[in-house]
This record gives sequence, C-alpha cells and structure tokens, in this order.
Amino acid sequence: MSGLLVLENGTVIDGSGARAFVGSVAIENGRISAIGAEAEFRDAPSLDVGGLAVSPGFIDMHTHSDVSVLSDPDCVSAVGQGVTSQIVGHCGFSAAPTDEFTRSSLRAEEPVFGFPPGDGFPSGEWGWQAVGDYLAAVAAARPRTNIGTLVGHNTIRRLVVGTENRPATASEIGRMADLIGESLDAGALGVSSGLSYVPGVFASREELTSLARAAAKRERRYHTHMRYGELSVSESLREAIETARHADCRVNVSHLYPTTADEPGEADKLLDLIEAATDGGAGVTFDLTLFRRGGGAWLQSLPLWARDGGVAATVDRIRNRATRRRLITELRRLNQGRDWDDDLIVKVNRPENAGLVGRSIGAVAAERDLEPAAAALSLVVEDGQFWIAPTIKRQRDLDLLLRQSSCVPVTDGMAAHPERHAHLGLMPKTFGTFPLLLGDYVRERGVLELEEAVSRVTSMPAERMGLSDRGRLAPGYRADIVVFDPATIANRATDARPGLPPAGVHHVMVNGTWAVRDGKLTSERSGEVLK
Repeated sequence: MSGLLVLENGTVIDGSGARAFVGSVAIENGRISAIGAEAEFRDAPSLDVGGLAVSPGFIDMHTHSDVSVLSDPDCVSAVGQGVTSQIVGHCGFSAAPTDEFTRSSLRAEEPVFGFPPGDGFPSGEWGWQAVGDYLAAVAAARPRTNIGTLVGHNTIRRLVVGTENRPATASEIGRMADLIGESLDAGALGVSSGLSYVPGVFASREELTSLARAAAKRERRYHTHMRYGELSVSESLREAIETARHADCRVNVSHLYPTTADEPGEADKLLDLIEAATDGGAGVTFDLTLFRRGGGAWLQSLPLWARDGGVAATVDRIRNRATRRRLITELRRLNQGRDWDDDLIVKVNRPENAGLVGRSIGAVAAERDLEPAAAALSLVVEDGQFWIAPTIKRQRDLDLLLRQSSCVPVTDGMAAHPERHAHLGLMPKTFGTFPLLLGDYVRERGVLELEEAVSRVTSMPAERMGLSDRGRLAPGYRADIVVFDPATIANRATDARPGLPPAGVHHVMVNGTWAVRDGKLTSERSGEVLK
C-alpha cells in the first residue's frame, strides 16, 4: 500500500504494554507514519474501526511452518488468527543447511517437513541447501506472513555426524559451529536445539555449549527444546541454564512446563530456577503453549538404545522379534498407569495413514486386538514419526507460567490449510492459540491484562528475535497490524474440529497490505523474509 490510509476510532494497543487509548493509526508506504487523534487526519482516506482493538500483528515466535509455508503460502491458519510473522527452525529442526542425505532423511522421518507440493513448492522437492538458499525460496513463494528462521542443531548434527549415538569429535564440533556461523551470517535469527530427538539427544554438554557460543558471538539467542524424558524437567532446565552460562549466551527455553506426572509444585520450582539464574546475571526466558494437550512424536517414548541411528534403524529393531519383545517389556514398565485412550493421534507422516488422525492409540490397539505398546510399535513401522497429543498440562501451571514477565505465548504448531492439509492432521493450537490467549486467558479468566497480553505476542518476541522495526505501533515501524474485537475474540478449534477458524479477528495487515479484510483472505500476499 503506497498511499495514506488511516484506521480511525480504534482502541489502540501499541504493543508496549501501555494503556490502550482511542485514536487513529496512519499507514503509508508499508510503515506506520503517525498515531494520534482523528482531527490530525481529517482529509485522509480512512477505515472506521470504532469499537475494535488495533494492535501490532502477532508474532508467533515458535512455529514449525518451515515447509508448510511453501506448501500453502497463504498461511491460512496463521493469518486467520492475527499472526503476521512466524519464526521457524525450532526444536533443532531447520530446513537448512542440508545435503542429499540430510534432506531425504528429514523428509522421511520428520512430519514438519512432509508437506505436499503447493504454490511455493511446485515439485515437492527441496531446491535449497544453505540457509540463504532456503530463505530465497521462501521469498520467492511470496508468503502471506513474514518468515524468519533459526538454524537447528538436529539438522546440522545430522549433516556432520549422522544419526548414530556417539560423541561428536572436536573437528565435527568445530564444523557444526562454523555452519552455525555461516547460517547466522546468511540471515538465521538464532540457534535451536531439540534434545528429545535424534540426533540431538546424543549431544554432550560440551557440544551444546560450543554451538550456543557460536550464537553468542553474533549476539543471538540459543533456543532449546530441553532433554525431557532422559532428565526431569527441573534437571533439564538446569542443564539449559548451565549450557547458556558456560557459553555466555542468552537462552530461551522452548515450551516450558511440567507435566501432570510431576509434583504439583514443579512449576514454582522452575520459576525459582529462572529467577536465581536471572539474579546471577544469566539471560533466561521461555515460551509457552496454552492448550492443555501437548504434542510431539510418539517415538520420544522409546528408550535411547532403540532410537540410535534414526527412524529406519528403530523400525528394523521393531521388526526383529527379539528386540521387539525387549521393547514391549520396557514400555510396559515405563508406561504403567498411562492412559493410552488419551494419546490422541494428531499428525501422521504418510498421507495413506490419514484415517489414524483423531483416534487414540488405545482405540487403535482395541481395534487390532493388541496391547497398546505393541500397537504403538506397529504404528511406528507403518508411519514413522506419528504425533500424539495427550493431556499433560495442569491449567494452574499454565496460568502461573503465563503470568511471568519472561513468558511469550506461542503455537508450537505449523501453518496449515484446513482442507489441503487435513489428511496429515490438524491441531487446534495451529488455528486458535492467540484468540485463546485474548479470549479465555484475558477476557474470561483475567490471567493477564489485555495490554500486557498483546505485548507478550508483539514487542517481546520482536525484541527476542532482534526485529527492531516490528512488534509496535509507532512511527517508522512496519505496518503489521491486526484489528480484532476484544469482546468476541475466541478460539473455536477443538479436538473434533481442529481446523475451525477463530472468532473476532476482523482485519490483518502485513507490511502495509491487507492480508485479511472482514475476516476473509484478500488476493494479496505481502510477507517478507526476516533477517
């Protein structure tokens, strides 16, 4: 949009956390040109947004839209809930840097990379290797939202070391650090690790410290999906803090929360650890998913010896009678009291398994006349990295964590089309996280004030990712804007209907161009690559 447009009579929430006020926001040449009283823009073209809130566009700081943004550049689920910027490359998995082996294994084993051809992905093949090449492919796809990426340790370790359980050599650690430096110089916004996944789960603290140090040299953060499972959540947090301290690097802990299996006071202990680290000079922040259901690959439930070598090696062990018996015995011991009927399958890796989505492992086991552990192993053979979403969070813990000033709410999902991607599985958080925040957590239960909640998903993630001209309504900032109704905004997506769009999001502007008007997509896609 090159001409002047004024949004009049809106309740302006500028993203800083300051009190809202009724006023106008002027947009010109893709940027905010002024904010003030209506009289200052009397003769300008205008849109009356009286009774609605005008805020910076929401920044989803933790997504896995790395390839889905190419499959569906409209980013329907993201922009429909007011998201104007998505940060990908989390949990150690980025789409680059890769070689032929890395690309093929990521496509085969990780559902976040298994999206079908689309407008920005016409052949369904990866046409990039380095981070700069990937960002160029994203830019060429003209997505509806802005996209920035982290560089992932799992991807880099797979490239340099492989997927086997062994320590990286000094020269391999050096090579990984060099690749991180090259990726950051090419535009990556930080470094991520995923220590519940192969091959990141095999990394030593020395290796992780070296990679975090590579981020610190360029004044970027280390984002970590901690070593859940192998360690308790408190022990995992201590490792993350110590890694960052030894690397002299700021750390952001991904989707931090205790599970229902932890003691009821575990969330308080986590916050005590963060407070002590902050008082000690460490820069520790975290992000949080707001739904009580979790979500991730069931394969994380398996012991490390069974995951050595990646999914293909795991499948071979399951097919071997002796190791399958050993696995079932260990899973019986590890999963005593587990509610398999609550292990909802929410994403599959292979389209032919679409019929599994929305069913539980318990239901599949009953249908096949198998015990649940045996049924889950069979599903690994059939699909590889199918995802489950059990109810593993306490609402009290979510409320407590959200109230902390260092918490940023995120989807931890991936932009998805409600129809084209339904066969792979959809999740409510992908469609409704930010309306859930502003509807349930703010309006209905008062966990946060509206202005504070908006700052958590605008200026705070912008600062954390080094985006100096986004996340605020202020002169000179990019015109990423969402207009919503504070009285009606709400999540409508459910387990049964995960692709339902939210209520109360009226207009969304990306870089000064309307992406959504009156709740409907426009014909324009004006997202940019964030570097």
